[in-house]
Formats: sequence, structure tokens, C-alpha cells
Amino acid sequence: MTFGSIPQNSGLTRPITIVAPLGCLANPIFPAPVIARFTPGNALADTVMKALSQAAPRQVSAGIGNLRVIAFSGSADARPWVHMEILEGSYGGRSGLDGMDAVDTLFANTRNNPIEDIESHLPLRVERYELRHDVVTPGQWRGGIGSVREFTYLVDGGFSIEGDGHKYGPWGFAGGADGKPSELYQVNAAGQATALPSKVPYRRARAGDRLVCLGPSGGGYGDPFQRSAEAVLDDVLDGLLSPANAAEQYGVAITDGRIDVAATARLRERRAAVE
Repeated sequence: MTFGSIPQNSGLTRPITIVAPLGCLANPIFPAPVIARFTPGNALADTVMKALSQAAPRQVSAGIGNLRVIAFSGSADARPWVHMEILEGSYGGRSGLDGMDAVDTLFANTRNNPIEDIESHLPLRVERYELRHDVVTPGQWRGGIGSVREFTYLVDGGFSIEGDGHKYGPWGFAGGADGKPSELYQVNAAGQATALPSKVPYRRARAGDRLVCLGPSGGGYGDPFQRSAEAVLDDVLDGLLSPANAAEQYGVAITDGRIDVAATARLRERRAAVE
């Protein structure tokens, strides 16, 4: 920001020493599963961020929601097809800023595929692409919101998945709540859903099967009851948060699309009295 673009050079890396004992995540032993480098890379960066938070709490974000990639494949009109789709994650809240919603985290070198492009040359239909509802991670600065992706196979095919983040929610910081983990379901034409883990070897799919992909929500930063009532109202009006959760999680009473100032004061006073 001060000097502009600086080309990569040895002077930038000379002051840095990397200690990576053999067998750790950053220096694995063959045949450790290290495909999809963005997944362990994000986990490593997130761990370093959490460690640094003890020394510089105002210069870190809460936990991030990790990425996943689905490799769709099959054969149509006697021709094979393959499509790699990055399922975006989200960032945790930061001091003074909410987490970023539904974005590539850290390794951001891919474009967002337009739905029209996917459907124009692949036997897939994109049924939904939207932000998740009512999974806003509470915090003075809320966590970023994950996306909902839903794909339907128009022909028989299959898929494999590389990713992480289905077991543990992104960590909250300084009173903020932990985020929401990712989820993934294969739903057949009869409506029967099978929950899938974050790492799936090749698995067959039939025409009419759907993949429903729920993205992670980043961790919250700071006490949710310190969040401004106006920011909570914005999330409610945007359809990201229900009025009931606004009252329960933030102590903000919203009636008919407006802040009930008196009721909000009572909710927050009640919380202060309990503490």
C-alpha cells in the first residue's frame, strides 16, 4: 500500500524462517493426502491467525469457513465431460468489520462461474445459488455467511469432492459465536437425501439426482449484544436473520421492520443484569 507493487525477490523471504517438522501438516510424509492444497493451506493460516489473536486481537479475523471443490463428470452424446466447481467459504468477523460473505478464502485465484455458462454447455441445472438463511453467526461483527448451491444432473454421471469443514464450525473470538459448518447432500429423484462428508471419492449420480451444498458461516467477533441495533435491522430486512433470532442472539427487538427501542433496551438490560 505504501510502495506499490513489488516483484517477488529473495529480500522478501530472507528474514523468514520456516520450521516444519517432518510429519506435520506443512511437511507431510508420503503417502499423506495432500491434494486440494487450498484446504490444508486455509487450515494452517487459520491456526496461525488464532495463535496471533492472543498478541494482536484487533488485527485478526475470527475463524474462516473453508473451501470445497466438486469434480462433476459424465458422458453425454458419446462425449466425456468434466466440470470443477469451487464451493466458496466465508471469513470471520474482524474488529470493526463483518466477515465477508460467500467468497474464496485465502487462495482466491478462481472466478465465479455464471449459472448461464454452466447450463449452456454442461448437462447440469443450477436450481439454487443464494446466501444461507438464518445462519448469521452472532458477534459484535458477525461472521460471513455461506452460500447455498444446488445442482441437478440431467444425465447419469458422477462426482468426487475435495474439501474440509463439515465437522467443526469456524471459531468465534472475543465473545463471538462459533460459525456454522458446511453440509452436503445427495438427493435422488424420489427425494431421499444422503449426507456426505467433505471428502468423497468417485460416487455415481443418476439423472434427476441433486447435490445440495450448504456453505460455512465464519466465526463471530466480539459480544453480539454490543452490535449496533441498526446493523441487526439491516440483516433482518435483507432476509438473513429472523426477528426472533435478532431478539435472542442480539437483544434487538424488531417489529414491523423497525427497531422497538424500548423493548431493545429491556432485552439488553436483562442480559446485563444476568451477567
